[in-house]
Amino acid sequence: MFYLRSGSDALLLDGLYTAVMAGASVIAGRVSLAALQPRSRAYPFGASGQEPLYVLFRTLVLLGIIAFAMVSAAGKVLTHLQGGPVAAVRLDGLGLYFSAMVLLNLWLWQVFVRSWSHSGRNNDMLRGMAISARFDALISAGTGLTLLGVPLLLGTPLAPLMPIADSLLVLVLCAALLGEPIAILKGAVAEAAGSSRSLGQDTQITCANAIVPVLKQQGCELLELAMIRLGRTVTAVAYVEPENAMTAGQVDDLRLAVEQQLVKALQTPVLCEVIPTAVHPYAEAAH
Repeated sequence: MFYLRSGSDALLLDGLYTAVMAGASVIAGRVSLAALQPRSRAYPFGASGQEPLYVLFRTLVLLGIIAFAMVSAAGKVLTHLQGGPVAAVRLDGLGLYFSAMVLLNLWLWQVFVRSWSHSGRNNDMLRGMAISARFDALISAGTGLTLLGVPLLLGTPLAPLMPIADSLLVLVLCAALLGEPIAILKGAVAEAAGSSRSLGQDTQITCANAIVPVLKQQGCELLELAMIRLGRTVTAVAYVEPENAMTAGQVDDLRLAVEQQLVKALQTPVLCEVIPTAVHPYAEAAH
């Protein structure tokens, strides 16, 4: 309604971004609950994979909104440069609108922060949405102050920019908003694809160092620790070379000890397997 009344593309971009965040908060709650369900025949490794898929979908929607806004704003700038008419933006009532948007985003930020804290501070999906909500509050505040300050350009050397101030603001907002969705998209794709890049190299080294003492107590040498993150759950496979023969029960005990050590190091749910082997798992790939 405010967009139709004012004709501001910056207001439309800000409103759509906030609407996606608000709608996503409802879906995120359901996805988060589903991810907590225990392993089953339907989801033998748990349902944490729903989290990166959700993040991927939300990010693609945001990128689509940003791309559409950039094309629309660039078109208006070109029209103005070619001498064509550009509709003026009506500013009356926008102060109330942007104040409401800032308060809404700050409320969403608090909701996501509380949910993230209650999840054990290990849910990157909720943490990312909290950051997005806080960032959107800053964007809403900046957009409102900029639009309401446009009349101050009268009588200044920047006065010729007044007809396209709204479009220029959209381009600036898109440039500011673009970095975060792209970074989140890369992370979500890495998780959904099962890439080792879903976990930082430093984290993998720390985890490998954490389980080495446990393995040595059982007379095992760590050949490789393969790890991926899927949502809030980390799946780890420790390939070990035992010095002596091990019973199935000993391997189970070792797996539990390694899993407990990884949970302690990562502070997040871990699915762990220990595979005794005399050959490095990537030996064939190296030849």
